[in-house]
Amino acid sequence: MSLESCYAAMGGDLEGVRGRLLTDERIRKFAAIFLEDKSFENLGAALEEGNMAEAFRAAHTMKGISRDLGFTPLFEASSALSDALRPDDAGVPSALENVPGLLRATEEAYQRTVEAVSAL
Repeated sequence: MSLESCYAAMGGDLEGVRGRLLTDERIRKFAAIFLEDKSFENLGAALEEGNMAEAFRAAHTMKGISRDLGFTPLFEASSALSDALRPDDAGVPSALENVPGLLRATEEAYQRTVEAVSAL
């Protein structure tokens, strides 16, 4: 699959990432590394354990990686989830009630991204 087809399949921003990484070879390299990232798994495990600080960290990491690689739908979903999990001054997630829906959206975007990148 071409990079153009991959980014179209996930709704990503290929031109933006080309501006940052400069070569298609580098984009392919970092996209392959993304498939090894454990942030999504860590997010699920942390939420199951009730470890909101770790869940926030995992969502925030996924947000940064997806932003840098131009994985736009995953960036938007993980950004919203990260914001909901962001602790307030008392250490409590700011919008815990929104987490289930935002987690579903993040999971859908993550699966679509993994499918597209795996086809490269």
